[in-house]
Amino acid sequence: MHARLAAVTVLVSLSVVAPCVGQPTDSSAPGPAPATNAVGAWVGGSFATGRLIGNIQGAHLGLLGLRYHRLLVPSSPSPTPDGPTLTYTADLLPVLFLSVPSSAPRSLSSDGFPSERTTVGVGVRPAGLRLTYRVGRRVQPFIAGSTGLAFFDRSVPNALGRSLNFTFDVGAGVRVVLTPTLLLSLGYRYHHLSNGFRGQINPGVDANLLQLGVTVSP
Repeated sequence: MHARLAAVTVLVSLSVVAPCVGQPTDSSAPGPAPATNAVGAWVGGSFATGRLIGNIQGAHLGLLGLRYHRLLVPSSPSPTPDGPTLTYTADLLPVLFLSVPSSAPRSLSSDGFPSERTTVGVGVRPAGLRLTYRVGRRVQPFIAGSTGLAFFDRSVPNALGRSLNFTFDVGAGVRVVLTPTLLLSLGYRYHHLSNGFRGQINPGVDANLLQLGVTVSP
């Protein structure tokens, strides 16, 4: 259900932003020079859990983020950028949503719950990097990653875990130039969340995320 909600959010956002495009989106057409500073907002939702590090299956994760971008390389934008560029990103997460299925706590300890455990929280990702290619074009592929903290109103995955957890993610996507000051981004992230062995149990949650965002530059 939560995965469907995330998908609907992405589709609705695309339907709202798409009419605002008042110019061709030919990927070979030149785009504006990258801004030194920019801000943006994004939403993300999981469509499946992963198995690389985390042990909990069937969990659902949703995020709302506010992002600051700072161009690192080149140190100042060029009138005719040729890329790639390296950008520092920092995220404030005013809304985090995590749902752990009831089967997961029972399988991990005797401290089970009669229904799934749903928690909300906040977070921060102070350390992020994005490598963007073809920045002189309207469609710009990128790879990115970040790390930070998440604090929930209840311990996860159950009482033997912790409210404070660590996160990191890696992924890729594309940025589409809508106007000289407005960009749309769509990407995939592999996201990991766990308490870093600070709780009595530390199963961790891996999530495959889809993210949709907008970026505004001065």
